[in-house]
Amino acid sequence: TPKLHVPSVIKPTRPDRGWFVAPFGKNPWWVYPASILPALLVTILIFMDQQITAVIVNRKENKLKKAAGYHLDLFWVGILMALCSFMGLPWYVAATVISIAHIDSLKMETETSAPGEQPQFLGVREQRVTGIIVFILTGISVFLAPILKCIPLPVLYGVFLYMGVA
Repeated sequence: TPKLHVPSVIKPTRPDRGWFVAPFGKNPWWVYPASILPALLVTILIFMDQQITAVIVNRKENKLKKAAGYHLDLFWVGILMALCSFMGLPWYVAATVISIAHIDSLKMETETSAPGEQPQFLGVREQRVTGIIVFILTGISVFLAPILKCIPLPVLYGVFLYMGVA
């Protein structure tokens, strides 16, 4: 069966460019004015995604104790998106569905309740450990290339199909 192709070294996929993507490359002059409208639309889309996710996560029903950092979150998203753009990396944005699922997984409820009665919602465990662990594990996966090469492609297709359907 075919296996996952994992490169042996970490390098850009195109040999004619380095890690830094020059903002004014070999494009004709008309590309820059033509990109203003798509850039504006993407900016609005990312701003709305970030703010809507923050508003949903910070609802009063979640009983969060720490204040919302709308401006700080948006500031860091902007800085990281600029950095990722210059390095040709994918953008990182607030994934609304994942953020809501994370809040749901951290909800605290009463342990004792009468039979047939719903447990009472107490609040949310506010912590940043899970986010840090996810990013650390994602970074460590770069060093697991010898193991990742052994994964058959049908297994990955099955995982992606399950994630898409579920």
